[in-house]
Amino acid sequence: MVERGEKPTIISYGALLSALEKGKLYDEALQVWKHMMKVGVQPNLYAYTIMASIYAVQGKFDNVDSVIQEMVTVGIEPTVVTFNAIISSCARNNLGSVAYEWFQRMKLQNIVPNEVTYEMLIEALANDGKPRLAYELHLRAHNEGLVLSTRAYDAVVQSSQTYGATIDISSLGPRPPERKKKVQIRKDLSEFCNLAGVPRRSKPFDRREIYTPQKEELHR
Repeated sequence: MVERGEKPTIISYGALLSALEKGKLYDEALQVWKHMMKVGVQPNLYAYTIMASIYAVQGKFDNVDSVIQEMVTVGIEPTVVTFNAIISSCARNNLGSVAYEWFQRMKLQNIVPNEVTYEMLIEALANDGKPRLAYELHLRAHNEGLVLSTRAYDAVVQSSQTYGATIDISSLGPRPPERKKKVQIRKDLSEFCNLAGVPRRSKPFDRREIYTPQKEELHR
């Protein structure tokens, strides 16, 4: 792509970083990030959020801090989506206490948590043996007018039973109904390009442009 004189955009890089994160190809994502910086493409909120999530899932929280600080330095304020990504990564690694720390930092920056924030944090704390704190957060979300899912409700109830915590289940209200998952299938590449704001004629990345296997690096 670069050899043909076409400069990748932040949209192209963001899509690639997202795909690598979902595929748990974290080393490759870091290669893409470094290449993006090398060619002078400025990260946007989406790209920064993906990198914060990747570092969090790896347990590299000093790097997460660096990403957040860099965002602020260049004038990009972290949003609820940024913190949700970090909290979600903590939850996937059963780091309920760490997830709660990021929730506290989120509030210090006056970023308002949403349903996704509370649901991920409640499940993380419930799985981490902290049913009482999970219960209190569920009540707080309810008092803020948020409607949480069945999973969050069940996580509180099951965790309290498992760890012998005394809670007033009735204060949680009735068990929410199961939510039906909406599955959307993108019909073709043109539809995806329209959604992503990328011209249909755009060419995909050549893997060798951004990632060189270690074996090849050693022979250079």
